[in-house]
Amino acid sequence: MKSKRDDHRYQELLEEEKELEKNGPREIDEMRRWKRSMGKISEELQPYSK
Repeated sequence: MKSKRDDHRYQELLEEEKELEKNGPREIDEMRRWKRSMGKISEELQPYSK
């Protein structure tokens, strides 16, 4: 059973992911940070996709 805390974190992660997709990087250093952030968010979202 999911708790409210899990649901809240899931929603936060989705919002962060949308924001990162909307504001794509324009320089190489920004691209590296963006890619790393997206990887962390995707990794944290995986348990929710079951």
